[in-house]
Amino acid sequence: MALDNIRTASARERDRDPDSKIGLSMPVQMGKNGYFQQTSNLLEQTRHNLKNLLLTVKGERLAQPDFGSEIYGILFENFDDDFDSKIEQSIRNSVMTWLPHVLIKGLTIDSRPDSNFVGISIEFSVTHAPEATESVTLNLQREI
Repeated sequence: MALDNIRTASARERDRDPDSKIGLSMPVQMGKNGYFQQTSNLLEQTRHNLKNLLLTVKGERLAQPDFGSEIYGILFENFDDDFDSKIEQSIRNSVMTWLPHVLIKGLTIDSRPDSNFVGISIEFSVTHAPEATESVTLNLQREI
């Protein structure tokens, strides 16, 4: 795909082109050609972006202090009846603000107060291809 075509190509067209790269894979590591490993379709890149968004604490990113989620702040609150709903609301608010092309299809929160563990599973798709789904799992341990 020529450079001019990349600028005007739709997300669907780029997803079909095996030589088209969209972004960096996380964690950053060397790819096959000596460059950083890259993602080749929107769903894969969105998975990395979603994980990055949710694991970033608001105020952590320079020049974008509102970027991120409040998951870590909630994680260190006392476990109560509203704990899971606070986590879910934080995730939905962050995604709606920063990744509006993401459709959350399923969200499961497994909080275990006795072991200070919270597991979060998100099944999602993107607006241009809602039939294709991907998932992200976050396992957070609260250290005391």
